[in-house]
Amino acid sequence: MSRPILALLLLGCLSSPSLSLAQESPTTSVPEPEDVSTDIGTLQAQLAQVEAERQRLAEQLETGTDAELLERLQEQNRELLDARAQTDMQAEALLEAQRQEWFIIGGATVLASLFIGFLLASMGRRGKRNEWLN
Repeated sequence: MSRPILALLLLGCLSSPSLSLAQESPTTSVPEPEDVSTDIGTLQAQLAQVEAERQRLAEQLETGTDAELLERLQEQNRELLDARAQTDMQAEALLEAQRQEWFIIGGATVLASLFIGFLLASMGRRGKRNEWLN
């Protein structure tokens, strides 16, 4: 029997601070019309300043973006010109190597032809010399 009384007493103690807090209402003062118009004027002035700053930053960002784009394109152009110069040098080196190969092949062909011609000529002379001796 003492338990339900104790529980009710505890419940009463716990609920009483919330009731006292609920009864206290913060006092809010209603602003006067003059204060409101002053606040509106101040807020409009701040809005105009913020809007002007936003516009200035937007123009600066746009100008900065164009300058960055121009710089990036110029750098890319330089890189492409360097790559083209390297490719041209490689192509010229390959062409020169090919010319040298054909020159060597042509020279070897001439030498081989001369050697074969001299061999054939000397073989033909031997037979004729024998005829002169007889």
